[in-house]
Amino acid sequence: MANLIGLRPRRPGTDDDGGGAQDRLTGPLHAVEGAAGRVAAEQHTDVQPLCGEWVQVVPVEDVPDDAGLCPACQHGG
Repeated sequence: MANLIGLRPRRPGTDDDGGGAQDRLTGPLHAVEGAAGRVAAEQHTDVQPLCGEWVQVVPVEDVPDDAGLCPACQHGG
């Protein structure tokens, strides 16, 4: 079951500089499998969500208010 949240690292010169809760990460939100996400969060490593893009697991309080869910993750990859 996907239940953890991931944000993609911001790519300098590619992503806008509008920022967010964390200036180095950007939306949309990605659904990350629970077991893999917990390990990635503990070790501060990137993990692949349902859509296959590499993201970092973040605490819910660090998620920007306007971040939507990745369409591929929303529909199960």
